[in-house]
Amino acid sequence: MRALVFPRDLLPLRASLGSVGRERRDSPEYDWHGLRRGDQEMALFQYTLRGTGRLRVGAHERTVTPGDAMLLHFPADNRYWFPAESSGAWEFLYVCLHGRDLLRLWREVESRLGPLAQLAPDSAPVACAVRIIAAGLREEIATPAESAALALELVARLLAVRPPAGSAALAPQAAALARARAYAEQDLAAPIGVAELARAAGLSRFYFSRLFTEETGQTPAAWLATRRVQSAAQLLRERVLPIKEIAARCGFTDVQTFGKVFRRHTGTTPGRYRRGGG
Repeated sequence: MRALVFPRDLLPLRASLGSVGRERRDSPEYDWHGLRRGDQEMALFQYTLRGTGRLRVGAHERTVTPGDAMLLHFPADNRYWFPAESSGAWEFLYVCLHGRDLLRLWREVESRLGPLAQLAPDSAPVACAVRIIAAGLREEIATPAESAALALELVARLLAVRPPAGSAALAPQAAALARARAYAEQDLAAPIGVAELARAAGLSRFYFSRLFTEETGQTPAAWLATRRVQSAAQLLRERVLPIKEIAARCGFTDVQTFGKVFRRHTGTTPGRYRRGGG
């Protein structure tokens, strides 16, 4: 069982692969929490081949069985682990994905299919993931363009999957939250607040705020600030736009407010972060 981690200089792309591999886990020490994986936003496609695992998203917990694909993003209030009571190993394929444009599409994947989707072993997304992992382990993905193309192909294959007839990919409350997040992701520069998010979800502000906090572990305002800082950090790493323009693109009213919020989240200033001192 091997894993491949792509060079960090590929990651600032708007779409790229992060790490890929095939693993076999049989210890409860295998335990990942989506709010403890750092601040860099990423997505995960993890497909179970054999054995079982456990997945919790918000307050909802499920068993992951062969044929199940976990479709997750981080940071978020989710957790997946190898259960101590399991009688056999958990074997799976995984592909980690990065890039702000890709992650916008990934929100749509989650909205359509939910965090756990049943996929046939010969389905297009699984076949694509297998091809990506094989190419990665053979060191055949040599350029940022190839990495981006394969990452986007996997997302496109998932977007083409239709949920089973007569079933909803997400519970109504989760779908409402997904609409609110997608609304914000469309334009982080817009003056969006909790009231606008609640309206996009089709819920009252009070109920939306309570539901959002229960499901994600963050208040809507805290999540929005985190997303704006994450987006700004991505732009700062690319070292192209002036800091003033980055602040405006990420929804901050002025550079001073941007600097204050950015430092509160990252512990450093935008300028020092850009220079690699964060």
